[in-house]
Formats: sequence, structure tokens, C-alpha cells
Amino acid sequence: MNDEFEDALRRWLRDRGRTDRSALEALAGNVAALPPRRDRRPAPLAAAATILIALGLGAFALQPRPGSVSAPSPSPSAPAPPDPAAFAGDARLALCGASVDTALFAFEMSQARDYWLYLPAMLLSPELDVDEPAFVVVYRSVHPFPVLGAPPPDGQVRAPRTSVAPGLHDVCVLVGADATTAERNVYSDVNTAGLTVDVASLLPSDGPRPTRPPPTPTPSPTPEPDPEWAADATSSLECDVGLSTIGPTGQMDIGEDGPTAGAAVHAVLDFFGNSMINFPIDGFASRATTSRAELYAYVVGGRVKAAIVAHTRDRAANLWWVSSVASCDPAEWDPETSTGLAALRIWTDGAGNRVSPSKLFERADCYGATRLTMGGHLYVRDPTGSAYDTAALEETYDGDATLPATAIRQPYTDGERRLYLAKDGRAAFVVSGSSVELWPHVTDDDYSRTDCN
Repeated sequence: MNDEFEDALRRWLRDRGRTDRSALEALAGNVAALPPRRDRRPAPLAAAATILIALGLGAFALQPRPGSVSAPSPSPSAPAPPDPAAFAGDARLALCGASVDTALFAFEMSQARDYWLYLPAMLLSPELDVDEPAFVVVYRSVHPFPVLGAPPPDGQVRAPRTSVAPGLHDVCVLVGADATTAERNVYSDVNTAGLTVDVASLLPSDGPRPTRPPPTPTPSPTPEPDPEWAADATSSLECDVGLSTIGPTGQMDIGEDGPTAGAAVHAVLDFFGNSMINFPIDGFASRATTSRAELYAYVVGGRVKAAIVAHTRDRAANLWWVSSVASCDPAEWDPETSTGLAALRIWTDGAGNRVSPSKLFERADCYGATRLTMGGHLYVRDPTGSAYDTAALEETYDGDATLPATAIRQPYTDGERRLYLAKDGRAAFVVSGSSVELWPHVTDDDYSRTDCN
């Protein structure tokens, strides 16, 4: 071949082997939006593989796979694990929703079961106890996947986690030699103390691989008793107002089973949301564990305001159920928290403090109506005129009423809304600007329904 043809051939081969970084970044963005999973199902990367083929990234055909015996030794100046730059453009980073910039460490494990050699302070993770190779990403910040909880109501967005405790990191572990079928496991708040990728000296050249040593037995001749929260979630609460009087509290056996404690909690939160049960349905995180129980807590201002306890007969068993739930008064919840009773309104008093629903309780009712209970007395809003039997009402709803001069101002507000009571108690008046609504009082302060169909 002549020199001119050889030069043209070299340029063609170099162009064919060049990685399109913008395409890879776009791919990473798409895969990062995938939902988190802690189960052992294959991660959906088949579509990503199709994208790579469509983009014509010949570099993957020309370059050896990571870990291949034919891979050339890296040059002294090339980045090496756990530097994430060693895996720049690697689809496995994208599968973990990470990039070279958002990953703190990235490295490969020849066998997933050796995770305790690389991360000696990581808790036991039976799902990693397999012989398949694995790829690990330690995030600089929180992992990009949603927080555990039931789906938020339409029009609302769940607030993401924003920080990790000092000394802890979120971690992603992909298990499997083939990225298209790798199983993704995402862990929050992992203790990464002692992290190392230099474990060659710890592994024998032949013979069986070492196994994780059992934990050091306690010197106590008798086992430690279970903490109080394991028997009743109520004991873990740190309430200021008191326990909730309009939601579930105490011991129970909810038949929403799951393969993990987190799955059982998720199922119950989803049930609460779909059943309009007044309870926070997002923001829960694992807080404490025993051999057979796990505590999930909802924290506001550093204090536990709701709790769920999941139980199992054996932590290695794939059957967990929720045995206890509890929450503080809804006035102590974060106003941005989604609840099973989405239409619950919390009023404030003259000092700007949120008022307990035990004193003033407003919520949506069937057929577009609204209930307001104050001091044990029930008032209703019914714009349609058909939600309640008029014989049970002392007045008629009026959306364009006039506030009587004798009406008594109550010490409660809800944004611009102010509350008044008729002097004879036969009606409540909700005033917003120049608008005045008359809500009639319900005779006997009770109106029961069998359904809302």
C-alpha cells in the first residue's frame, strides 16, 4: 500500500473508534431516570444497548471489554480504579444513574460475594452472596432514585433526599457479567470506612475463597432484649402535641407482606394512600434493626413524628409484614408531606402555630362536600345541595352570604381564610377577602355514611 492510502486508512480507523461523548451523556441521563430497585430482577438496559448500536459506537467493537484477558495494560498516566474516570463512558455508570462527576469511587469485583473485602464496614447483604462479578459505584452525594414511599397525589412532587450523614455514602452494586442483564442493588447510608480495591493479597491463588467471619459474639450470657419499639412503634415517637387521634396507631397485623422490610412498608404506605387513611405516606427511612424487626421513621426537625415497624420470623426469610404503626398529631407533620387523606386542612392559631385536628378538623367529604369539626360541633359545606339530607342541617349552605354583625370571630386562620361562628351556633362562616360562605351546623353533630358512591 502507498503512504497516502495508509494515512487515509489510519484516519478512518481512528474515527470509527472514537466515542461520541455527547451521545453517552444523553444515554446516562435517560438511564438515570430509571426507578431504584433493591430486588434481584434484571435491570432494564436492553433499550440502552439498542441506542448504543444505533449510534454506531464502533469503539465497543474495537476495544476489549473490561476485565478481558486481552485488554492492554493501562499507561502509567491513565486513571485507575477506584477513580471513576477509569470508567468514563462505561454504560454501567449510567445504569447506576451516575457519571464521572457524580461518582466518588467506581471499581469492579471479580465476585459479588467478596463485597465485605472491598467494603469491610458494609452491613450484611445476602442478595450479594453470589459468584457473579459485580460493578460498584459510591456516590458523592445521595443516589438519584426516589425515596421510599407511596406515589404522591396528582399534582404533587415528593421532595428528594438532599444529604447523607458524615462517614456514610449511598452505593450502587450491579451484579452480573453482562450489563444488559445486570441486577442493580441500591443502598442508602453505607459505612464506607476501610474501602479498598487492593484485595489481591486477601484472596488465595488457589483453593476456596475466604468467607465473611461471623460477628463477634456478645460476652453477655443472656441475649439483649428487643428494644421497646419492636413491640410497639408508638414508643419511638417524639411528639410535642400528642398522638394522632384521626389515624392508625398501635399494634396490628397488616396483611401486606413483602420480601423485605422495605417492601412491606411500601405496600402499607400505598394501601394508606389508596384508602384515604390519615397517615404520612412518604419520607420514611430505615432507622433501627433487630434480628427480627426493622423500624422505619418519618422525621421532622430531627424528631420522629411517625413510625412503622416491620417483622419477620427470620431476616433471611422472604416474608415481612407490618406489625405496628404510629404517628404524632398531624399538626406536627411537615406541611409538604403527602398523606393518605390528601384533602386534610390544618388551620393555625393566633400565634401562627398549627392547630391539632382534635380541636379543629377540616377534610373533604363525599360528593364534593367538606366537613369542619370544631369543639365537637360539625359544620358542612355543600355547594351542590345534594351531599346531605337538608333535614339534618340547621341552616342552608350559602356561598354568597353576609357576615352577621353578631358573628363571633374564632382565633383560627388558614391562609387568607378566617373563621366565625353564628351567635346561636347554627352556622359557621368562612371568610376569604370579600367572600363569605355559610356552612350549616349538623343536628346532633354527626352524619354517617356507608359509602361515597
